[in-house]
Amino acid sequence: MKKYWRLYCLLVKLNLMKALSYRGNFIFGFIITGMESLTMFAAIGIVFTKINTLAGWNFGDVLVLNGVHLLANTASWLLFRGGINDFDRVINRGEFDFYLVRPVSAQFYASIQRIDVEDVARGIVGIVVMFFGLSQNNAVIQLIHLPLFFLTFFCGQAVLYGVFLSLKTISFKSIQGWATNNIAFRFQELASYPTDIYRGILKTVYTFILPLIFVATVPTKALLGKLPFELAVGSIIAAIISFCIARFFWQMGIKNYSSASS
Repeated sequence: MKKYWRLYCLLVKLNLMKALSYRGNFIFGFIITGMESLTMFAAIGIVFTKINTLAGWNFGDVLVLNGVHLLANTASWLLFRGGINDFDRVINRGEFDFYLVRPVSAQFYASIQRIDVEDVARGIVGIVVMFFGLSQNNAVIQLIHLPLFFLTFFCGQAVLYGVFLSLKTISFKSIQGWATNNIAFRFQELASYPTDIYRGILKTVYTFILPLIFVATVPTKALLGKLPFELAVGSIIAAIISFCIARFFWQMGIKNYSSASS
């Protein structure tokens, strides 16, 4: 485990050095990322000029939800999303052979080889929006809620990782693996809405098939002290199942992978 942590820290350093080698471009990208994240604030404000609540969520609650969503977005880019997005290029260029001979898990290395450090701007905006949402409800974050929030937050990251990697393993069989990036993007963007708005078949799909509920809605409810016990347990189960499914698809892909040098 220590070896993997050191490798991750090294790749963060290398990606940061690479980004800062073009400092002006990095600063501009940082600012643009932050400004793009602020656009959702305006959209929420417009919606709540017409309504008071959305499926039981008031203006402040939805702001907290979107702040948590932005933090989840940032975490995914800092942990695995960049590497998974680029995986089809790694396969198509024949570079995956070099991943297989490294003295670490190829799945781990493929997931973290690209880390988008400029996406920290999105997380900063998320924290600001989250605290502004709390102020709208005259609420404060209670320390007793933080452990459950962090637990469900990282379970949500495991769900995202499972969905993204499972989709991307199509790259082992098709050169169109890049197309899954758009599917993954839409999946994560849907998490910015409270999943309580969905009914019937959609609620079933976003809870059990594509467990969207655990990405931002569940961590937000944990932070606000409104999380039912069954959803807390469900978050852990969803994380384990999502990771196991992704691992299964990965191993199947490796089993059928034809080396570029063979």
